[in-house]
Amino acid sequence: MGRNEYQEEEAARPKKKKKKSHKVYAFMVLVMGIAIIALAVLILFYVQKIEVEGNEYCKDKEIINTVQNDRFSINSLYILGKYALGRGGQLPCLDSMKVSMKTPWIVKVKVKEKPIVGYIYAGNEYAYFDKEGMIVYKGADFIEGLPCIEGIETGDISLYGTIESKDKSIFEEMLVTSQQVKKYKIAPDKIVCKDDRIYLYKGTIRISLGNSVSSEQIAQIPPILEKLEGKEGTLHLENYSEGNTTITFNAEEIQEEN
Repeated sequence: MGRNEYQEEEAARPKKKKKKSHKVYAFMVLVMGIAIIALAVLILFYVQKIEVEGNEYCKDKEIINTVQNDRFSINSLYILGKYALGRGGQLPCLDSMKVSMKTPWIVKVKVKEKPIVGYIYAGNEYAYFDKEGMIVYKGADFIEGLPCIEGIETGDISLYGTIESKDKSIFEEMLVTSQQVKKYKIAPDKIVCKDDRIYLYKGTIRISLGNSVSSEQIAQIPPILEKLEGKEGTLHLENYSEGNTTITFNAEEIQEEN
């Protein structure tokens, strides 16, 4: 090997090392850049507040705990992704739940609760149920404008459980009654089952509906109640149907029974 060739080989070696060091430096910069971005995401999208909107009887805390039901739910991006993929939790008392980002650190949750159609007084608590008979809320708080269900023997009444009754058929009719009175905005004081017959109580008026309740029967009540204001007695709608439109009112019946 000649002197000139040896010198050329020696001159080439530092260049390879220099090129290799540039690659290492570029890799380190890339890693640091990714780490900075990741840290920024963690800090910027760290959930500081969750705002709940649309709920009346379902507590904010219950909804928030459902949204943040795992250790990664401290990040707003993670929460949004979880619900976008349909993997987010939802309480049984809710019809729908929409999760969005108000700011990177504030998550907004808009909910729609299942409508309550009535309640059962159980011990020292009120058990409120939806049209399917599911207990959507249970507590000492009294919600006005809802009928109390009486006269039906029920089993265990637990939150998010469905009310079960030995008198299944008549209880289903009472559920239908609860839905219909809500639809026509009647707001009776209570719905009572007595001798397998269903009665509504509204002030001093008792309304007899029989053992099978229809929308047509309930639709007659509001205009008649206006005419009966100040009176006391029983309004008989048990025989009312499309083929039989007879409606009677007995002003003495309640007084005789009491």
